[in-house]
Amino acid sequence: MARPKSEDKKQALLEAATAAFAQSGIAASTALIARNAGVAEGTLFRYFATR
Repeated sequence: MARPKSEDKKQALLEAATAAFAQSGIAASTALIARNAGVAEGTLFRYFATR
């Protein structure tokens, strides 16, 4: 059974992505976004299937 998604993690990912895209544009990596959100890169794709 899959664990439920955390709204806190989702919000952290959205905030990290916003900052990364503001700084680097489309060149922002998913690894950077995940690192800045404090989660593993695989977790990012669990919440958002595409960049």
